[in-house]
Amino acid sequence: MALRGTAIAAFVIPIVFSFVYGGSVLSLGLSGQSGIDWVAESESPASSISIIGLKDDYTVSENIGAQVSVTDPAYECGDLYMTIYDVSSERKAVSQNAFFDQCYGTGGTLPLNEEFSEKIDKPGKYSLVAQLFDKDGNKFLTAEKKITVK
Repeated sequence: MALRGTAIAAFVIPIVFSFVYGGSVLSLGLSGQSGIDWVAESESPASSISIIGLKDDYTVSENIGAQVSVTDPAYECGDLYMTIYDVSSERKAVSQNAFFDQCYGTGGTLPLNEEFSEKIDKPGKYSLVAQLFDKDGNKFLTAEKKITVK
């Protein structure tokens, strides 16, 4: 009988506690009490961040170049990530560039003193996604634009 009590204490009780703890963490995260409001940040206003200088169509031998325009006063400095996804079949990242410590005041064109330029060697449908994280990494803005490589 003592062996059965030990088995319950060793295996069942930790599982029950992990479900209770995981459920409470998930409910706090979804209710926005964690200090990060995921829904509000992922649905940024269209005017606060946009991808500029990107054409709709490129050839295989052509460099894809773009910049990001930001007009949100809440983002003075941050890290910019620009990722190209192949969306021809399933979404798969083919290239990512990171531009750290981009300080531009209350608005500007990013990246600062650097250039985003990539060459895609496979024809298909692609998507360029720009994500700008604030200096603490808690909030972010997102812009996306579709392109075709022929």
